Amino acid sequence: MSVASSTGLIILAAGTSSRLGRPKQLLEYKGKPLLQHAIDIAGQFEWGAGVLVLGANARRIEQKIDPKGLDLIRNEKWEEGIASSIRLGLSHLREKKSDLHHALFLLSDQPYLTVEVLRLLLSVHEENKSITACKYQGQIGVPVILSHAFFNDLMKLEGDQGAKKIVMKNFHTTSTIPFEGGEVDVDTEEDVKHLD
Repeated sequence: MSVASSTGLIILAAGTSSRLGRPKQLLEYKGKPLLQHAIDIAGQFEWGAGVLVLGANARRIEQKIDPKGLDLIRNEKWEEGIASSIRLGLSHLREKKSDLHHALFLLSDQPYLTVEVLRLLLSVHEENKSITACKYQGQIGVPVILSHAFFNDLMKLEGDQGAKKIVMKNFHTTSTIPFEGGEVDVDTEEDVKHLD
């Protein structure tokens, strides 16, 4: 069994994009919405199960993207912070497929995400089987894969706590891969101008 086929994919896209003033999930990047870019790259792999978690502007976003086989769920408590989307997405996948060994978290606003980054992440995780994260500009971040040993910890996250809290607590067992451009996200109109 490949790592991907025993992994649950969770794309977190519930944020309100308050600093940008419009849904960053729908910003056009290379002819398609930024969120669609993440979905299409993730769609190159055969996951054990997959879910897209929406929240703010969910109806508007649903009308403009193709989830490509991902279960689409709405986080009605998105204002509580990213932890609520992590818990909701993971709960959904565990109910759907109880034998998942890993969970991979993606965000909707990393324009330079590539198939190669995910392939390397999966390859390294196959050896590590604990936590495998991306590294950019000296920081550890997403995409990140956590084994099922950390599922209960993920379910205990609150507010704006993301998986990084668990990664840093278990840094000694975390593997990293380079992700050039991983630090680039889109929070302001100035960020939009610099997308290429």
